Amino acid sequence: MPQKIILDVDTGGDDAVAILLAGHHPNLNLKAVTVCHGNGTLEVCLDNTRRVLEAGGLQKVPVYAGAYHPLIADPIDSHPIQKSTLPLPEPTMPQKRQHAVDFLVEYYMSPHGPETIYAPLAPHTNLALALRLEPRLVERIPRIVTMGGAYIEGNTTPSAEFNILADPEAAYIVFNAGIPITMVGLEVTSLALVTLEDVEEINRLGTPQAGIAARIMHNEVRWFMDNLGMPGGQIYDACAVAAVADPGILTTSPMHVDIELHGSLTRGRTVADISSHHPNKPNVDVGVHIDRARFLELLVEGLS
Repeated sequence: MPQKIILDVDTGGDDAVAILLAGHHPNLNLKAVTVCHGNGTLEVCLDNTRRVLEAGGLQKVPVYAGAYHPLIADPIDSHPIQKSTLPLPEPTMPQKRQHAVDFLVEYYMSPHGPETIYAPLAPHTNLALALRLEPRLVERIPRIVTMGGAYIEGNTTPSAEFNILADPEAAYIVFNAGIPITMVGLEVTSLALVTLEDVEEINRLGTPQAGIAARIMHNEVRWFMDNLGMPGGQIYDACAVAAVADPGILTTSPMHVDIELHGSLTRGRTVADISSHHPNKPNVDVGVHIDRARFLELLVEGLS
């Protein structure tokens, strides 16, 4: 039976591919998408999410608008390519009137809750607020699989990955809540580079979702090649969704991970006890390797 999943997104390019993969892969049953601030304003992220769902044939998936701002700090800036409107038709599908935080509480307190993985591909603000409203969610969410963090080097600062730095206080609440967490961080996404040849193979699948994903991934891959000199691009959020569709692609190591809130140079860092020599018990299954070939197969399976 397909694994039920809820995505929490701040839709830019990699979120878009993740949504299409979650909505079409036979191993997954996308129950809802909640939207958060992050790559852009909530309005831009919500508009992009609806564009992807509608153009990708996923109009029946409900969309809920969530947090406009981080819990405490001011929003951080993102690259223009991530906060721009996606080149897809203007959507007509409505969003749900219920707030994303209220939806998460209601859904996870229902009988479906313990069967549904929660996959935040954005700042963790929505879930942090939901946990403050209903602490019993700790017992209802079976696992979080998040694209966030890094145990070696960040991408927004030398210490911090974007999704965590965008709301460190929210990430602190989530990582310390006691819910099982799988962290798909930058070390994993950097091992799953997508090349222009891979993008062309996906485009040849000929489905609407493949065409949309290929167009978006082409722009993402070109950015990595042109700006960072890399042979391919990181489609960050799709790696986390792929790890839900086929957990075997991901190698993890149990670590204690905490969130740095105060350091002038290290705010937003996911501080991981890599050696396990320190007394705190592991609270996160940290991704340390990914099967790139299988990741690409999962993209093809879902987008075809």
